[in-house]
Amino acid sequence: MIAVIALLLQTPAPAPVALPPSAVVENQARRGVIARLDGVAAQSVAACISACDLNAMCQAWTFRPTQSHRAARCELHPIAGPSQYAPGATTGLSPALAARIEAGATRPPSARERPALGEQRPT
Repeated sequence: MIAVIALLLQTPAPAPVALPPSAVVENQARRGVIARLDGVAAQSVAACISACDLNAMCQAWTFRPTQSHRAARCELHPIAGPSQYAPGATTGLSPALAARIEAGATRPPSARERPALGEQRPT
């Protein structure tokens, strides 16, 4: 794991992955970290998103900008749990998870879901 983190810090970040606006929340942070990254991955929100996209275990990320007492950092999370208020931080879903959610939102409701939505079952 340390070798992967060292490699991430030495390689330029790939082009940022576009996320839907609902997948990114400002002034919020998540708990439960699988990796805390600094260097290239902590340069921006886009770099943090890219670092999460490169880690198969990452389901969410949090970018914390430079503050007076510490350098900027990118935190990768193994679950997309609830976020909490954290001034200045930005958190979001991994690109893979956001894509799965978007794909699920565009599918038609199943036969089991139709009654809950008030729709008639086909006869």
